[in-house]
Amino acid sequence: MAGKLSLFFSIILSSNLSAFELPRMDAAGVAGSAAVAESRLPDIPAPLETRQSSYFAEYQVNGARIAVPHVGNGRRVIAALHWNANRETFAAKVREAFNSPSSAAPEKINPESRAEQELAALNPGYEIVSLNSFLPGGAAALFNLEYSFGGPNCFNAAFTAAGLRDHRKLRHVGNPEADQLLSMYYRKTPASSLRPGDVIVLNGGDHGVYYLGAGLIFHKKSYLKQHSYRIVPLERAYEPEPFEWKPGPFDNGSPFNSSEPIRKMEAWRPTGAQYEFGYATEEEKARAGIINFVAEQVELKAPNWRLSRELGYFTESLLEGLVSEWSAMGKSPNPVIRAYYHQLSSLRDQANQSIESELLSSPHAQSNAYQILKDNWLPRNDYSRALVGSLLRLYGRDSSETEAVLDAIGNSFERNPLNQVKR
Repeated sequence: MAGKLSLFFSIILSSNLSAFELPRMDAAGVAGSAAVAESRLPDIPAPLETRQSSYFAEYQVNGARIAVPHVGNGRRVIAALHWNANRETFAAKVREAFNSPSSAAPEKINPESRAEQELAALNPGYEIVSLNSFLPGGAAALFNLEYSFGGPNCFNAAFTAAGLRDHRKLRHVGNPEADQLLSMYYRKTPASSLRPGDVIVLNGGDHGVYYLGAGLIFHKKSYLKQHSYRIVPLERAYEPEPFEWKPGPFDNGSPFNSSEPIRKMEAWRPTGAQYEFGYATEEEKARAGIINFVAEQVELKAPNWRLSRELGYFTESLLEGLVSEWSAMGKSPNPVIRAYYHQLSSLRDQANQSIESELLSSPHAQSNAYQILKDNWLPRNDYSRALVGSLLRLYGRDSSETEAVLDAIGNSFERNPLNQVKR
């Protein structure tokens, strides 16, 4: 495995990194993103709510009734169709509401979840259909998904629904990274004329959501592991929901028991921009390769509660040092280099949140935090050897020094590992 990791890493560092690590969009350039000023909060579009049942909320969107299961009560958006209803007429209404592809169609299902069974019981003789094909792929994959690790947050949800992030690679997306992605792939547009696909930033960056259409949004309320990916009316983005908070044995009550008012909305519309890697020095290319490598490891280990055991607390400390050491990347004229830098700060935050969840979430851990963190400081494995060896080469040292530098890092608990690399 060590050979495979080293080979993979050398390929990354020697490649020309021809494009930024995001799916390409359709258009060839970036539209202007001049600020759009609005003197007051625009009217917030809202769907007509027709029913709040025990296990779902029902809304009327563009004349079609759809049911959204509450947390933990089903992972499919559903509807009840009469046996002789015109399915294409219904589908056309939902496609128009959500700007869905022409191939989107209701799919007959056997009611399984509590929401599906309740909708069937309330509509005897009707077909229960799934509407997930009308949703963006990332939103359909994550809707009502409950993950047991902290970190993935509102901007992760918004950009995953938008197709800028892979739903299989969940992690924290901090505000600096979100701002950079918005500046690259979106333009600001009046919040009074929302369209499906817009990303909406609420209250000056406090929350970010993906606008599905018809007054509904896809979002994740926070980075906390207790919050799942939800579809709710935009006007209720901050409101508590039924079954929302499922505390573990060491959790307190929900910090979201009251509703925060929406005071400000900024709407961002995708431009279809795409980017080549652009001009970069060899050092910047090497740094981008290192960031790619760490991102792959964090996105693989964090969801499985293996970050602390396999990447170690030293990873968080090292990333903190790199965020400071490589800050010039955040001011680069190349937007792709800036994006890599802000991704680095998000990876640091994800490492912090994973360490907190995995190691320090119990009263016992809180009273023994120093020893627990020390015991999980530096795993000696393929990952740490590949990462430290590549950093040594970046700073002009020979990778044959890797084991000695790892010894020094291991003996320097809670000190910046980068200091040992640069000596």
